[in-house]
Amino acid sequence: MPSSTSLTVGPVQNYVDGSSWFDLSRYDALGSQDRVNVNLTASDLWLVDASKIKLASDYAPRIAFINESAGNRSPISISASGETFDQALVFKDLSGIDSALPSEDASLSRGDWVQLSNIAAGSQLNFSVVPNGVVQPGRKALSTDYTINPETPYNSNGPVFWTAYADPETSTVLLAYEDQTSWGSDNDFNDGVIALDIGEENFDQLFRTANLGQDATINLDGAQRVDVPYELEAGLGLVGLALIVGHKAIFRKVKQLFAPQKVDFSH
Repeated sequence: MPSSTSLTVGPVQNYVDGSSWFDLSRYDALGSQDRVNVNLTASDLWLVDASKIKLASDYAPRIAFINESAGNRSPISISASGETFDQALVFKDLSGIDSALPSEDASLSRGDWVQLSNIAAGSQLNFSVVPNGVVQPGRKALSTDYTINPETPYNSNGPVFWTAYADPETSTVLLAYEDQTSWGSDNDFNDGVIALDIGEENFDQLFRTANLGQDATINLDGAQRVDVPYELEAGLGLVGLALIVGHKAIFRKVKQLFAPQKVDFSH
């Protein structure tokens, strides 16, 4: 599929357990727990910088509705800056009939997803939410590009209103936001949760260059990148590395390096 300078979003598709591109139940905790209480180690999730999602290769991303727990009716948009330079509405109302805080007249169900057009390599992706924007369309959007967000004393994470989690088991990025800028803010960062598929190559770059570790309690404002703790150890051999590291993100790299042997490290 050729890349495009424009950005389009396809129709909403329903989640089908066992055949959709993600496992909805895998991310249930992200919609029901405050950010600081998510056990990242147990779930093998890693915090990554939500403002650093940049494509290394052309890809047509997919975006899914995971959960919503604020009871707001909030539009979600995406923008691309680079060879693809455009913005588009992803979900006109990120609320669900079966979400953590359900809305009876919502148009979405958990797991509903959309396919985007092909985005060119080198394009920076940013997401934004207009809190309760269906009801109050004049409200200011909150972006993963935190440099354009409002400063508020009610958000202890400064201008950062989005957090991102990387799941190296599935090469999936989860994005969750805090939608309150006033005294009502609880800084839970689970008011809305979406899943993002950007492909293995783009995921690996994000995981390697924008990793913030597995401490869920860190302040997102000024959080520092950490090194990914997976390195080749001389003398271990491929099987030894697989057994010690036990990580499919590494297995993919090893298999690519040593093709066409096609050693199966999945067990």
